[in-house]
Amino acid sequence: MSMDGRFLSFLAQELQSEVTTGRLQKVTQLGKTDFLFQIRVNNQNKKLYLSLSTSLSRVNLTQQTYPSDYLPGGFCMFLRKHLEGGFIDSIQTLSEDRIMEISLDATNDIGDRVKLYLIFEMFSRYTNLILLDENRQILNAFKHVSPFDASDRTIANGIVYEVPQDNKISPNDLNAIQLFLKEERTYKDLVEHIKGISPLFANYVLRTAHHNPSMTYQSYVEAINLPLKPTIILGDKTEFYHLDIFSKNQKYFDTLSELIDFYFTEASALERVKQIHKYLNGFVKREYKRKKNKLEKLTIELKQALENDIWRIKGDTLITYQNQIQRGDSSYKGFSYELDSEIEIELDRLLNPIQNANKYYTKYKKQKTAVAHIENQISITKQEIAYFRELLDQIEETQSLNDLNEIQEELIENGYLSKKKSNKSKQKPNYDSYTDELGIRILVGKNNLQNNFLTHKYAHKSHWWFHVKNQTGSHVIVWSDEELTEPTIRMAAMLAARNSKSRHSSSVPVDYTRIRNIKKVPGTLGSFVTYTNQKTIYIDPEE
Repeated sequence: MSMDGRFLSFLAQELQSEVTTGRLQKVTQLGKTDFLFQIRVNNQNKKLYLSLSTSLSRVNLTQQTYPSDYLPGGFCMFLRKHLEGGFIDSIQTLSEDRIMEISLDATNDIGDRVKLYLIFEMFSRYTNLILLDENRQILNAFKHVSPFDASDRTIANGIVYEVPQDNKISPNDLNAIQLFLKEERTYKDLVEHIKGISPLFANYVLRTAHHNPSMTYQSYVEAINLPLKPTIILGDKTEFYHLDIFSKNQKYFDTLSELIDFYFTEASALERVKQIHKYLNGFVKREYKRKKNKLEKLTIELKQALENDIWRIKGDTLITYQNQIQRGDSSYKGFSYELDSEIEIELDRLLNPIQNANKYYTKYKKQKTAVAHIENQISITKQEIAYFRELLDQIEETQSLNDLNEIQEELIENGYLSKKKSNKSKQKPNYDSYTDELGIRILVGKNNLQNNFLTHKYAHKSHWWFHVKNQTGSHVIVWSDEELTEPTIRMAAMLAARNSKSRHSSSVPVDYTRIRNIKKVPGTLGSFVTYTNQKTIYIDPEE
């Protein structure tokens, strides 16, 4: 956790200097756990972002622009009622831990000035936002905790707010810290016994002390006295802190808010990609499995329906031997020339032989109609199985939020997902674009929407189309009317191979032809096509 108690204390000081005396003009809810406070201070508009996300909790001033079309919930409306129009009096941390208090001078329902306190507790899955009155009684909270929730704290309207207690050592009590660090300690010991200390900071202290107990206290003192320097390191593992405690790949910021904004803009995008990727992958897998099961059931039903000739044979037998059957008989056993054997036929005692025969003929016709219906359903289900198999491949290789949103949009258009209301206008699909060494554009579709757009709407009839042979993959368009040279052919083929299931294979066959030779398969889902007059090149995919 980079944003520990000490980090938050410096952040509170920064926010105190930026927005104190500012007027809170509007509270906007950006998502289920995210809020934006718009503040007017010193003739400037400031935006304070506050997230209660369990994995991405944060508070900072932001320069980003966020959509405001999210429907505000009851808690947001409560904050609007009590806080909008109020003036920020002070910002500080409590208990030297990850608790920030924003005090405000606001106006109540009858116009009297009142003091309110907005408490932001940043404890992972226990992250919470609590509004207190002037007596520090809880007016409302984002998350309520009842006395029966097996918790040592109760968060409920009307009770006096209490700061969580953990009996840890104050990070500024140097005498107690020195005594504690006389023995050999692990980073977990520091985190568990010193208030507001993160594993990141604890590891730095032990590392600079070379894990020598006699040097640990001095290392701690030097670390807490380092000058404020908002720093982030970029790489396989991105970390940030209010001090420069890193050894390489540092990027510095003027303020902690700028640092947080940079990190969480990237992290939030990655988190959204992760969430929608998991959601779409799970949904498509379930649909794929469901269609496979449906195909098995339809195959069994078809086999049963194809055996419907027995009903016609029974009807024919009853007509042949009608003179031997009396009304009231419950069955008849006669010889069938078609089966070359005797057959026993159940009869309705209330019907005569002709009526019993017609009953079997009706059943035969019904089953015959069912065969056509089942065969049609089998054909549709096979297309759906191929479609969802193709989507699984596309989702597996997609790490772009825009590309994943397009796959979701496609599922909505095809009726597999319910449509959400949106005021956004439909935009052009987000395909990739490359330029080869000759300056020729090469366009790559990464999902069905992009493939269909590039091939059937965007490209000219005389342009070139590349695709891996006999498997799903990207549609690659070479934006040229001329005959292609070897460098362009090889690059387009490489992109087609790299954006397919054969990306790790060798000697991958890639077909290419003019767009005019491409035909979309009618009545199918996805981006399946047929084509003619193609040539084939074999390519070894390389990064």
